[in-house]
Amino acid sequence: MLRKVSAFYLLRWCLLFVCCSVFSQAKIYQSNLLFNDFTSDGFLGAIIISDDIILYNTSDSKVYAIDKKEGKINWEIDAGAKSNTIPYLYNATFFYGKYENGVLKCAQYDLKTGTKIKDFPFESLHTKPYFLNDIMYCTVLADGGKLAAYHLNENKILWQQNIGYGAEAQPLYLKDKIIANAADDNWFEIDYNGNFLKSKSKKQIYLDTTQIFVKNYPFLTHDGKEITLDFLKKNKFSNVEYKTKTTQKHTFLLSQNQLLILGDNKKKVLQLDLEKEIPVPDFDPYAYNAILESSAESLWFYYQNHLLHYDFKNKKRLRKVDLTKWNPHQIAVENRTIWLLSKNDGQLYKLDFEPDQKTADRLEFKAKMDFERHRCSEPDPKMVEAIKAAQEEFKKRNQ
Repeated sequence: MLRKVSAFYLLRWCLLFVCCSVFSQAKIYQSNLLFNDFTSDGFLGAIIISDDIILYNTSDSKVYAIDKKEGKINWEIDAGAKSNTIPYLYNATFFYGKYENGVLKCAQYDLKTGTKIKDFPFESLHTKPYFLNDIMYCTVLADGGKLAAYHLNENKILWQQNIGYGAEAQPLYLKDKIIANAADDNWFEIDYNGNFLKSKSKKQIYLDTTQIFVKNYPFLTHDGKEITLDFLKKNKFSNVEYKTKTTQKHTFLLSQNQLLILGDNKKKVLQLDLEKEIPVPDFDPYAYNAILESSAESLWFYYQNHLLHYDFKNKKRLRKVDLTKWNPHQIAVENRTIWLLSKNDGQLYKLDFEPDQKTADRLEFKAKMDFERHRCSEPDPKMVEAIKAAQEEFKKRNQ
């Protein structure tokens, strides 16, 4: 015969179950957009954080501005096509491509209202632009790939150079010159007035009818140092796909099994064999990996369904958050808040894996109200053991 259990005892175990969820990852927000033809296969979409809103282009070919605090939609625009392209931010505006009558045009929009400010004289931005005074330096699609200098106030291209597929590679913008790609790992130097510069290299190619000096290497570090094929091979990055990200002080490389962080002059700050450092039971060679946010001492990155926060200065893992059930398509991290697009349903989610007291109190109050409405049944011994196991697992993950 089952013994009687007090309401306090029942409530304690119900709240324990809720709190285990709260402090691992609590869902704070979920968008509720209706997609007529959503499928997880081939899902396209992107998000970017800007002050108090999230710009979110979705699988229904629209761009939404969602208020970060309220979760409401401030405005929406019809982009005319699905895309993984992230809008580029500039002051209180953003740049994005839109199909009009079957023609792709890149335009500038007001971030607060979504109102179009003006069309640009090119079809799309291919890489993150660089701004100097009122001039935007960028690679664009405009009757082929081009490196261009565009005057924002005068709305005209000051100069441009045809670089073809080189437009897909992010240029390096230094104090007195630009180092850009001319396709096939051939890099050239040009000044901010559009004049080609000589280099120590003897190799030359033609861009249109102009013969230019080039050097051959996969990419440059944050401080303009060449990353060669020999360097990649030595550090286990050859013959694999990898992602790169640079800040003012560091260069990050991430492949399906290696993380490499470089300081100035290619000094190795940290290298991790991810399969050994962060073992997972079911390794997926095609899983989504991403370099996310970084500071002077730490890095957020996504690897094999886990969001990781790593202190590379002290060589210590700070957090590991399992996001398998959310099946992320893209992630953005802001302090302790996780914003993600889920391939399960195409919706935008806001998660908090370290709630502040106000959030924790709100969720606890909700749990109490649910208890009063439904009254927890007498605890199943197996459920109690499962809860204890979950609590112990949470403690281990956060040690």
